[in-house]
Amino acid sequence: MAKAAGLECLRPGAGAQDHPGSRGLEPRQQQELVSKLLQMHFTDSKTKVGGDALRLMAELLTIFVVEAAIRSVRQAQAEDLALVDVDQLEKVLPQLLLDF
Repeated sequence: MAKAAGLECLRPGAGAQDHPGSRGLEPRQQQELVSKLLQMHFTDSKTKVGGDALRLMAELLTIFVVEAAIRSVRQAQAEDLALVDVDQLEKVLPQLLLDF
């Protein structure tokens, strides 16, 4: 269920006042997280990522996650469900990946 995933605000009909904010992390924390995620997948440990690239990736990932959450809520609404579950995310994920 959405609450288990920390997305209790993503119930259909939740208003802006229920939304904790799409950012959650400070920009510096976002960049550190993105840097660590990228470093995990680089084959050469000497590969570096510039600050502009990190900011861009952090913004892109934020947009991607927010869009996934919005589409999951809409899917739950279409199914007349009270909470967003991983099933709704799985249903919207293929088209989301194609759109990005």
